[in-house]
Amino acid sequence: MTPQPATREDAVTLEQQFLRLLACWRDETAHFSSSTRSTNHPAYQQIIALGRPALPLLFRELEQSQDGHLSKALTAITGAHPVPAEDRGKIKKVAAAWLTWARENGHRW
Repeated sequence: MTPQPATREDAVTLEQQFLRLLACWRDETAHFSSSTRSTNHPAYQQIIALGRPALPLLFRELEQSQDGHLSKALTAITGAHPVPAEDRGKIKKVAAAWLTWARENGHRW
């Protein structure tokens, strides 16, 4: 059976789900000091589970928010590690490294 191409309705549904999960994750982890605890949150794990179709949404959010905490989700989905060791933990540099990687690898959002 051949998979059907995504429809506009599927994209809207994915975007709505992504935004709901992102809001939940941010609301419920804003007070966490541990990034490990934050990225182990069920909503964050569900963002990762959305997989490759969520990449444009993640890159758009990363561009708008400069939230480098999305890096673990991007690595989990893509397998890439574009952030130089000296920039790890520097949220804006993490975001910039991912956005550069995304553009260089043909991602559009």
